[in-house]
Amino acid sequence: MNAAAWSVLLTVLVAGWVLLDGAIQGAGATLLQERDHDGGDRRREPAERRVVLGAVWPLLLPGEVWLVAAVAVLVGVFPQAGAELLDAGYPVVIMLVGSWVLRDAGIWLRSRRPGRVWRDVWDVALVVASIVLAGSWGALLGIAWGSGLAALVLGIVAVVVTRLHGDAVVAWRLRRTGPLPVVVTSVMITAPVVGTAVSAWPHLVEGGVSAQAMASLGLVALVVLPVVLALQGLAWWLVSRPLGGRDTQVF
Repeated sequence: MNAAAWSVLLTVLVAGWVLLDGAIQGAGATLLQERDHDGGDRRREPAERRVVLGAVWPLLLPGEVWLVAAVAVLVGVFPQAGAELLDAGYPVVIMLVGSWVLRDAGIWLRSRRPGRVWRDVWDVALVVASIVLAGSWGALLGIAWGSGLAALVLGIVAVVVTRLHGDAVVAWRLRRTGPLPVVVTSVMITAPVVGTAVSAWPHLVEGGVSAQAMASLGLVALVVLPVVLALQGLAWWLVSRPLGGRDTQVF
């Protein structure tokens, strides 16, 4: 594999994570409230929150596999670009990782003890962490553009689009809508990733490791990629099914 192929692979991996985890971020951001038929917001009951989390949970672990694979490609194949991005956006990266950990903790711990207060505290943490995670990811894309204004704009865009994407995936699983809204929001949520990749392509390729190292790492990719693709297929197969009672029991 040459530098161009690795760049494409990195873009696909990042876009895959955004597509999967963006649905969870959006669902988490709107966990406590939803828009009713009159256009206003209403507070979700605990049972409704479990349904929302149950609708997106199959995407959690497969999405994180894509993220880990993307980081491995960035660090292993394009170390210069990875180091520069970390140096320029270190506070944003810390916010992203911290909110990611808190979001996952909220999902898994909210129902591990009885009591409404325990659950409500974790639900609030989950909402805040989901919003911060989406915003920090968008800001990191803007930093990759080398612009503070782009970081601000893309951070706001990421928060808005992930909410739309999460609502679309949840509505699809509940069979309130067809798959078309999910397709539309999927394009919206991955477009900034593709645009950033195109913009950063020359600099990314220049900072890659040697051609021999890329070829050697390509052998590793041939082993890992089928596993990632299998997890992706499994995730979308699970999400494509109607939401059942067993999907909400863990939450």
